[in-house]
Amino acid sequence: MTPAPLLDSIRKPADIRGLAPAELESLAGQMRQRIFEAVSTNGGHLASNLGVVELTIALHYCYDFGPYPGGPDWLMFDVGHQCYPHKMLTGRAGQFGTLRKRGSIAGFPVPEESPYDLFAVGHAGTAISTAVGMARGSQQQGKNNHVVAVVGDASIVNGLAFEGLNNAGTLKRQMLIILNDNGMSISQPQGAFSEYLERVRVSTTYEEFKRFSEKIVHRLPTTVGHAIEHAWDALCSSVKSAMWAGQMFEAMGIKYMGPIDGHDLPGLINFLAEIKHVDKPVVLHVKTQKGNGYEITKNEPTKFHSPAAFRVEGSPLVQNGCRVEINKGTGKNWTTAFADAAIAVAKRDSRVVTLTAAMPDGTGLSKFEKEIPERFIDTGICESHLVAMAAGMAKTGLRPIAAVYSTFIQRAFDQVWQEVALNKLPVIFALDRAGYVGDDGAVHHGFCDLAFLRPLPGMTLIAPTDEAELNRALRLSLKLDTAVAIRYPRDNVPTCNFEEEVLPELREQASGEWELGKSRMLIRHDGEADATLVVYGALAGSVLTAAELLSADGVKVDVVDARFCKPIDGAMLARVLRPGHPVLTVEDHSLENGFGSAVLEYANSHRLPTDQITRLGMPDRMIVHMTRKEQLTEVGLDPAGIVSSVKQAIERAGERSDVAPMPAERYV
Repeated sequence: MTPAPLLDSIRKPADIRGLAPAELESLAGQMRQRIFEAVSTNGGHLASNLGVVELTIALHYCYDFGPYPGGPDWLMFDVGHQCYPHKMLTGRAGQFGTLRKRGSIAGFPVPEESPYDLFAVGHAGTAISTAVGMARGSQQQGKNNHVVAVVGDASIVNGLAFEGLNNAGTLKRQMLIILNDNGMSISQPQGAFSEYLERVRVSTTYEEFKRFSEKIVHRLPTTVGHAIEHAWDALCSSVKSAMWAGQMFEAMGIKYMGPIDGHDLPGLINFLAEIKHVDKPVVLHVKTQKGNGYEITKNEPTKFHSPAAFRVEGSPLVQNGCRVEINKGTGKNWTTAFADAAIAVAKRDSRVVTLTAAMPDGTGLSKFEKEIPERFIDTGICESHLVAMAAGMAKTGLRPIAAVYSTFIQRAFDQVWQEVALNKLPVIFALDRAGYVGDDGAVHHGFCDLAFLRPLPGMTLIAPTDEAELNRALRLSLKLDTAVAIRYPRDNVPTCNFEEEVLPELREQASGEWELGKSRMLIRHDGEADATLVVYGALAGSVLTAAELLSADGVKVDVVDARFCKPIDGAMLARVLRPGHPVLTVEDHSLENGFGSAVLEYANSHRLPTDQITRLGMPDRMIVHMTRKEQLTEVGLDPAGIVSSVKQAIERAGERSDVAPMPAERYV
C-alpha cells in the first residue's frame, strides 16, 4: 500500500520541527504539487505561492507561530495571495483540493477560518505597519512576542510600506521584515526601487554578500548570540562605499541583512534561527523565484500569477515538458471589452493615455500596451501615486484613463478628491471588479466605490449594461470636462453589433440620461405596468430575465436602464415615481450610500413619493468566497430573487392605504 504523503501528517506547525532535512525537502515538493493541482483545478494564485514554499517552511520551523492570541510568535503577510504554504502547515492541507470553493478555504488569510491567520488581507503594503503596531502592543503589555512580516510581489514600493518602514526604525525591540524579492510584482516590476534591487542582484557587492552568507548559514552553531549581527556589520563597513541595498534601510534605523537564497532550505533555517535573537528591527532580503519548482510557471510568472483553472498535458516539471491550456470560459468578459474600447478611443484621440497599478493583465491593459505602448504606464503597486500622476497628466491637457480594480481605488481616495475632483480635472477611472468578484472573496469585493465617489463635486458616475454602452461611456467621458468613474464587474459582458450600434454612433449619449424601453435591452408597458425596475449597471441581464419570468406569471414590469448614478435623471424619476406604484432599484453595490440611496435622496429633495421604493443591493455583511453567481443568489440579486422581491413589493403596495411606511430594503 502506498504510504500517505508526509504533508497529510502535518496538523500544526510544530509537527515539522522533528523532521530531518531530507524530509523537509520532500515536504516542500509535496506542497508544491498540491498547490499546483489545486490551482489547476480551481484557479487561484500560483506562481507567488510556489516561490515561497521553502521560506514558509523555514519560518514555521524557526518560530512558534501558535494560534492567535497564544503565540508566542506572530506572522503577518503583506500580499495575502502568498499564504497557501502557510495554510498547508497550519492544518488545512487536506482541504486544498477545494481551495476557493464555497465552504472551503479561502485564497487569502481569513482569521475566521483559522487562528493562525492574524489579519484578513488582500491589499499590498499593509503588513509592516500592522507588524509595528503588534510589536508596540506586545512591548506595551510587557511581553516579547516575536513579530515577523513577509513582504512580497514588490509591495515594498507601496507608499504605506515606506511609512511603516519609517516608523519601524524607531522600535527598540525585535521585529523581522522579510523582503521576499522575486524580481517581480504581480506583473513586471516597476519603478526606481525595483531597478535598485535589480542592480544589487548583479553587483559585485551582492556576490560578496552571497559568498559570505554561503560560508556562514550552513555553519551556524545553535548558541552564537549576536555574532552574526557583528559579522554582518563588519562586512557592511568594509563595503559601505559600494552600492548596496542596505544603505536605505540602515539610514532608517533598520538592520539590513542579505540577499540570501530563498530556496536554500537548510540555509534559511540556520539564518532565521540566528537573527531571531537580534533585538532590533531587521530587514532580511530573501531572493526567491516566482513559480519555482515548475518550469512552466517559472518561465511565465505573470501568466501564472492568478490563472483560471487549466489543463496540463505532459510534465510541468521540465522545460518544454508539457502543454497548458487555461480555461477561458465562454463569451467575452468586461475586462476584454474595456481593453478593446480603450484601444478604440485612443486611436481616435491622441490625448488618451492609460495607467494601471501593477495590474496590466487584470485590467486588460496588457492588450493596450501591445497596441500603443508609448501611451501605457504601469506604476507598480502604487494606486495613490497613479491617481496623483494622472491628475498631473490631465493638467497638461492629456486625457488619462486609470484602470483600477474597484477594491483598490479605495486606497487612493484622498488623491481622487484632492488632486482630481478638487482641481476639476478630467481623469477617467475604469473600475474593474465592481460588485461581487467570486472566488477571491470579501477582500476584493468592489462594494463601496459609489459611496465615496458620489459625494465628490463634479464627479460623473456611469455603469454600462453591455459592450455598446461601455464604448459610449468612454467616448462620452472624453467629451466631459469632469472626472468620470465607469464601473463594471468580473463577469461576461453582453455583446453587441458594433456595425450597427457603435461605429456609426447613431445615438449619442447625454450625461445623466436614463433610458426606458430601449428596443434591445429594456422593456416598457406604456403606463400599464404593475411595477418598475430601475437597474444600475451590469445586473441588467438578471433584471430582464426576471421581467420575462414575471411576464410569464402575468405580472407586467417596466425596466429602466439608469446608466448614471450621478447625475440623476430627474425627469425619468418623476415619471416612474407615482403614488401606489412599486419601484425597485437594483445595483451590484452596497445598499448603504449606493444608487438606491441616490434615488431616495433625489426623490425626497424634489418631493417625489418614496413610500413604494424598494432597494435591492449588497447587504451590510461580508459575503465569503464562492462563484459570483452563487454570491448574487445568496443576496437575492439573481433573477429568481428579483422576481420574489417584485412580487413582495406589489403585495405590500396592495396592502397599503393611508399609511406610508419607510422605504423597504431587501436584505437576505
